[in-house]
Amino acid sequence: MVARFTGASLGLFAFSITLVAGVVVQNPFAVTLSRGIIALFTFCFIGLVLGAAADKILSEHERSKILELKDLADIKEAANAKAEAEAEDVYVANESTDADLATEGL
Repeated sequence: MVARFTGASLGLFAFSITLVAGVVVQNPFAVTLSRGIIALFTFCFIGLVLGAAADKILSEHERSKILELKDLADIKEAANAKAEAEAEDVYVANESTDADLATEGL
């Protein structure tokens, strides 16, 4: 999608600039139109190549960010599991009876 839009935009831009330049310098209509069509197809092809490259770059960047977020989620999940396990261990280790507390106070 990005490649086609970029190709079409650059092609039409080159075509219009070529037509305006041909009219300004008063070239014959056939010469101006033929150069405009050549510029249209040339820049359309260039735009397609650049758009495809940009599309690939964006998709790879998106994929790397998704993997990075998944890794962060896995790390966070592991940290939460470890914290829960430690909290359960601390709770069990700190259990004491009233008799133990009474003897510690003496």
